[in-house]
Amino acid sequence: MSASKYLTASDYYRFLKCPHWPYYERYATPEEQELKRELTEGEKKRMEDGLAHEAEVVKDLFKGEKVLEPVLYKDDNEASSQATLELMKQGAPLIYQGTLTHEDWTGRPDLLRRVEGESALGEWHYEPVDIKSSHALEKYHRLQLMFYAVLLEELQGRFPPRGYILTKDRTELPVELGECVSEFEEVTQELERIKAGEKPDPVLRKTCFDTGVWGKACEQYARSTDDIAQLFNVDVKKLKALRELGIRTVSDAAEMDIVDLDGKAPGLRLHCLEVAKLQAQSLKRKQVIIREPVFLPKTKVEIHFDIESDPPNDFDYLYGFYVRTDQESYYKSFVAKRLEDEKQMWQEFLNWIAGLDPDYQVIHYAVYEKTRLGVMEKRYGGSPALDLFRERMVDLKEIVTSSLVIPQYFYGLKYVAKFFGHHWRGEVQGGGQSVDVFEEYTATGNEKLLNDILIYNEDDVKATAFVTDWCRKYATQLTAFDPPYPWSSLPAAN
Repeated sequence: MSASKYLTASDYYRFLKCPHWPYYERYATPEEQELKRELTEGEKKRMEDGLAHEAEVVKDLFKGEKVLEPVLYKDDNEASSQATLELMKQGAPLIYQGTLTHEDWTGRPDLLRRVEGESALGEWHYEPVDIKSSHALEKYHRLQLMFYAVLLEELQGRFPPRGYILTKDRTELPVELGECVSEFEEVTQELERIKAGEKPDPVLRKTCFDTGVWGKACEQYARSTDDIAQLFNVDVKKLKALRELGIRTVSDAAEMDIVDLDGKAPGLRLHCLEVAKLQAQSLKRKQVIIREPVFLPKTKVEIHFDIESDPPNDFDYLYGFYVRTDQESYYKSFVAKRLEDEKQMWQEFLNWIAGLDPDYQVIHYAVYEKTRLGVMEKRYGGSPALDLFRERMVDLKEIVTSSLVIPQYFYGLKYVAKFFGHHWRGEVQGGGQSVDVFEEYTATGNEKLLNDILIYNEDDVKATAFVTDWCRKYATQLTAFDPPYPWSSLPAAN
């Protein structure tokens, strides 16, 4: 059987990030293959680092224990699974990178751990353990462990009640597998249909582009069918409900009777339908709609704030600020050039905010900055100045998404600010690329790379200032702007 015809644990991860990923990997046409993006060097390196981390964890955590690795047969899952099953029958305490195969399902958990309890193998059975580079339990972790558990039930005649994730910091997180059954069955049914060749209805998510490799194919599919997947912030369940009610295209949504549809499906209430209709009209007409007036008061000091982090290592390496007063404006940053410098960067940040004029506000875009401040406070300690700083934080994305309707698929800072005329100057153009460049900087010490990141971060915080100013000028009353927009004739901002 071709490997692509098997259902694998990777399919669960891919499906949750981009529902078409498992489909395109199996059935993409030559034209769709052309739209597949290549992995970045940073992504490739993180995959390599993940494998190295996995081997290191096994070596460190299981010293003195006999860890067996079965013979693996290239492109022969059945033979590899048989070799693993032989070790299980022998009662090996730990099996590293074993293969579990039953019919058209195949999986390779990082570890199979023997535990007491009768099964078809004897007075023992096995539970799955996966080693991840993350620091917290994610949905796909649970589903992958559940996938392995179902395979183990077929092979050993007993369903393991729990599985485990070993995190980046070597913490073992248990997963009660019995609590995952309904969610697992729902996703598995979707994947089985995909495996059989059924193409899912269009879905357009930011993760299709950022994490997945088929984002352009997803976009082309949605656009070519005028599908309602193009509507910002309408989740999969609501998309399905709308389609079942006959609202399948953006044109349908732009003309739908929201009063008639109100309450006809769970989650389809009047407010949600109104926003979806306005979004559809915005896309069809290229119209910018101010649905709620925006009021952003001015303070003596206005600070625009953005954090650059390395998520795989749970490490903040740059805090950037664009500070504006009536007299001046300037960019300020705090940098941790190495992981061990993070605490010092945090303390420098706390010292700086302690000296701020008390009449200030902090404008950021999305919840990430506030979340990371909480993480750092737990890690290194806080201060009264930090409490005040957080009280003064204003989430500009929350304002934009609740007050504006713009003809874009996503409302991230890059999409909104570029649409309104802001430009990023440097070679680094996104957060993922910033991480890649920073990792290259730590490996080489090339100061130009760090400077490129600083330029990128400065443009990020200036982008929040740019969108703030746009709102103060154009979004103070209910109105709609048709192209050509009044701001289009203004000089490009950067």
